[in-house]
Amino acid sequence: MNVSTSERIASYFSSLESGLEQAMWIAQRAREAGADPAPHPEIPPAKDLADRVEALVEISGVAQRIRELEPKMSREEAAFQIGLDFVNGRIGTFKSKIDVAEGAIRTAVAILTEGVVAAPIEGIARVGLGKNDDGTDYVRIYYAGPIRSAGGTAQTISVLVADYVRRKMGIGAYKPRKDEVERYVEEVLLYEKVANLQYTPAEKEIRLIVENCPICIDGEPTEEAEVSGYRDLDRIETNRVRGGMALVLAEGLALKAPKIKKYVSQLGLDGWEWLDDLTKSIKSTETGERKDETMKPKGRFLDDIIAGRPVFSHPSRPGGFRLRYGRSRNSGFATAGIHPATMILFDDFIATGTQMKIEGPGKAAGMLPVDSIEGPTVRLINGDVLQINSVEQAHELRPNVSKIIDVGEILINYGDFLENGRPLVPASYCYEWWIQELGAKTTTPEDLRDMSPETAFELSEKFGIPLHPKYTYLWHDVSIQELELLVSYISEKGRHDGALTIPQDAKIKELLETLLIPHKVREGNIIIEQPYPLIKCLGLTPELNRLHPSPLDAKTTVNAVSILSGVQIMERAPFRIGGRMGRPEKSKRREMRPSVHVLFPIGHAGGRIRSLQDAANHSKSLNDKIGEIEVELGVRKCHNCNKTTFKTRCECGEFTQPTMFCPRCNISTGDGETCPRCNKDTTSIRLQTIDLKTLYSQSLKRLGERDNPNVFKGVLGLISKNKTPEPLEKGILRAKHDVSVFKDGTVRYDLTDLPLTHFKPREIGVPIEKLKELGYDVDRHGSPLIDENQMIELKPQDLILSKDAARYLLRAANFVDDLLVKYYGAGPYYRASSTEDLVGHLVIGLAPHTSAGVLGRMLGFSDASAGYAHPFFHAAKRRNCDGDEDCVMLLMDGLLNFSRSYLPDKRGGKMDAPLVLTTRIDPNEIDSEAHNIDVVGQYPLEFYEATRKYADPKDMASKMDLIGARLGTPAQYEGFDFTHDTSNIAAGPANSAYKTLDTMGDKLEAQLILAKKIRAVDARDVAERVISSHFLPDLIGNLRAFSKQKVRCVKCNKKFRRPPLSGTCSKCGGRIILTVHEGAVKKYLDVSHKIAMEYDVSDYTKQRLKLIDLEIQSLFKSDKSKQMGIVDFM
Repeated sequence: MNVSTSERIASYFSSLESGLEQAMWIAQRAREAGADPAPHPEIPPAKDLADRVEALVEISGVAQRIRELEPKMSREEAAFQIGLDFVNGRIGTFKSKIDVAEGAIRTAVAILTEGVVAAPIEGIARVGLGKNDDGTDYVRIYYAGPIRSAGGTAQTISVLVADYVRRKMGIGAYKPRKDEVERYVEEVLLYEKVANLQYTPAEKEIRLIVENCPICIDGEPTEEAEVSGYRDLDRIETNRVRGGMALVLAEGLALKAPKIKKYVSQLGLDGWEWLDDLTKSIKSTETGERKDETMKPKGRFLDDIIAGRPVFSHPSRPGGFRLRYGRSRNSGFATAGIHPATMILFDDFIATGTQMKIEGPGKAAGMLPVDSIEGPTVRLINGDVLQINSVEQAHELRPNVSKIIDVGEILINYGDFLENGRPLVPASYCYEWWIQELGAKTTTPEDLRDMSPETAFELSEKFGIPLHPKYTYLWHDVSIQELELLVSYISEKGRHDGALTIPQDAKIKELLETLLIPHKVREGNIIIEQPYPLIKCLGLTPELNRLHPSPLDAKTTVNAVSILSGVQIMERAPFRIGGRMGRPEKSKRREMRPSVHVLFPIGHAGGRIRSLQDAANHSKSLNDKIGEIEVELGVRKCHNCNKTTFKTRCECGEFTQPTMFCPRCNISTGDGETCPRCNKDTTSIRLQTIDLKTLYSQSLKRLGERDNPNVFKGVLGLISKNKTPEPLEKGILRAKHDVSVFKDGTVRYDLTDLPLTHFKPREIGVPIEKLKELGYDVDRHGSPLIDENQMIELKPQDLILSKDAARYLLRAANFVDDLLVKYYGAGPYYRASSTEDLVGHLVIGLAPHTSAGVLGRMLGFSDASAGYAHPFFHAAKRRNCDGDEDCVMLLMDGLLNFSRSYLPDKRGGKMDAPLVLTTRIDPNEIDSEAHNIDVVGQYPLEFYEATRKYADPKDMASKMDLIGARLGTPAQYEGFDFTHDTSNIAAGPANSAYKTLDTMGDKLEAQLILAKKIRAVDARDVAERVISSHFLPDLIGNLRAFSKQKVRCVKCNKKFRRPPLSGTCSKCGGRIILTVHEGAVKKYLDVSHKIAMEYDVSDYTKQRLKLIDLEIQSLFKSDKSKQMGIVDFM
């Protein structure tokens, strides 16, 4: 793989690969000595996209062919060419035409998803042949839910490749029946109701696609909902909703119709002319929806508000987030920056990494602290108004804040508008815009942020430029009539003697607050200590006499103030962005539910908590042997000594192999996966009796460990294909070190994804000398690294994790060392006694919907409850940073403990598993969203001017330094810049209040208190939405669940659809209890009534609450008549 890099970056990659090779060698030797399912590490390294694709689809020859095609054509063109190679027999050996088509389709999807996501193997269930009514064959692709992770383009191309391939093989086109077409219409619209679609096509669009598409888009049933009409059709195998089909049809073919046209044209495919009609239909719909969308407030982010997660600004409302364009070193890539003082004044609900649902440009953003932008403006209890621009000041004044008049600025980079295809909206008039206007007229000093107001007006008058942003108030938020009122009031009643003093008046104070003019209230007077900008803008002399007539004839308030002041005034905040809290930030150990230490089945012998110690001492009766349990395990055979066992390694030292049998014919088939008699699938799984007590004691003895006083948990049963258990020794050591196992045998830690391109040593707690050892010997300007406050550019595969993650991974490292020494008989690898010892060690990063891990290196740890990494690292996992969360695992843990044999044998079982490991990130092979990140040090003046015209962001791409423009050069990895700095990447609250407040009642109360405090929020609307979108559905759902509930045994946890007639558990005789209780049904009822009355919600919502209340009363209140005495009538 020839990737253009500098010597410094090449050396960095070499050091990572050297560390990986060393770890692989150690893991290989250890695995050979252990009893794992395979005698070698099961995470193959992949140096590029070609390797990943071949490892994923498991078809030899694919990687070599991809490398041959990559230099010659685009990735989409390569997908079609490889399809042709499959047909011509150049790649793979297949039994039938349909196998050829399936291989081509899966490989095409893998190429288009960079060989990272599981969609090619999990999203396409199978490919089959169907029969048309005229006797011809057609191709049908059975899509499954995981196809969503492929994205619309890859979904679409899978259909096109299928059409391309079936033509070459002489297979006919799909000819749907009329009832099948109508079934698709009903099913897609039903899927939208039970799930979510990015785009929902109209009925006529669905009919157009199904009637004309030459490939049958089929699917597995994914939802419980069933269609009500067009049931039991001959050629559709289920009445349930097929989610994969709906996704491909709606988010693929319908949404990506213009792209399909381009590919069809390139390939010269006929039969797709109907796309012209589809494209016109979609464009007309979008045109109608997008008309005037740039100015119209968009409130979709307020849908589905959850109790306890506050609204910070209603759509485009004065006092809401003022848009500021730019990127900080810790923002961009679907994140947004706000001042950490704003986070604190939001009562800690926003912390570093908390997700916020926003009005635009995307749907959500991960929130980050940036203290070089403006903070919130508040009114204190005593009436004073001031802007808060420091964390210390925010903490000090928070108890005295009565109103958050303005929440401050929100920093969003240009790249996010480009990625989302949103028009550039007018920028706030800011310093970086103003300084360029001044620079166009004269040579400017380095920093003019804090000049005096007199100098600001002098410069504006001298050079004909707008007034400095610091003294530009929010004139566009008041009317011309209110401006005239302010001029008259100050002129007639004001006193100017250094400060401006005016008698307190409710309307005048409201206007000053709207304009964000700092002032104090003392003894019935409003005092403005720096009045010069206000007096000048109102067209008054120092003696407060008018210089101009009334401004009522002006077109706008801003125009009027420009006339009165004699200088050009710009709109300080022409565009606001609304937002509410989404998911809280995450820094938490990954656990199965419930958490376990070992993938070893113990059935119900371990009791409710699944204790392996209890299972080892369990007996069904007094006559049964203690510790003998019956569990389902795979039968394996040692070909050396001919013994049968469930273990992967025989006592003689040889590895065993699964022994298959047919459960229907009850015959052994050796290693054959198909029965020769009935032609059905075989299995190796049988119910086996094992002596767990002996196994457990032998494992303890082998490790030299005593029985752990803490609970050691196994699983109820295994769900892998051959039900292969882990060695008990691994679970014993995990329990000792208090780490949990995940479904694939690894120990993981989950973190919210955050981007970072530059850091300071003091932020990550790593000594200068250690950083030099890791290749960081100069700062971003090339100066030698000598100080902990120097700014350093982050390398593409280095991570800065949370301190909580460091503590957990330290325990995981100690577990791995114990495992190497006590189980594998090798030497320790980590030798870590503190979290500092983990710095420099390698990890694997993995996203939930993917099957490819990414090699990373731990560089340090921060106070933020999130994981910082280079945008390339996140993009290599096919993630952005809008609130996504991923996991990390120690490299050695993955190499020693991961096995495909442990993965669930069900749809999606191979997702979230490191089936392959990307060793070196190539920016050309990562998610293209990262290519739209701007790395310029200052947005040009013409950019700001373009925003005033709602320019298409594509028109400005050549003016901005985008990563995409650097691809193929050494600059693709380094030399990045940013427009706004921040003093600390972990500033603000350590954790969101949503996580720290104990009860839902506390969270809800804090949410509504904050709503009343923020000017840009309508507290009544918040209360209404909480009730209608959270509490009412919860009450209705719990009421329904109560009526349909099962009962369970408190002893063995067995569940029954109906209570046994005996009143006790039919399995163990235990007590039977309900699974849904009255308290769970009614838990939000009282609080809903309270909120409804306190905030005077709509009559409709009150009536809905009353109806549900009556229904609950009718269910739980006794209908028995009460015995009454004569006293009751006296």
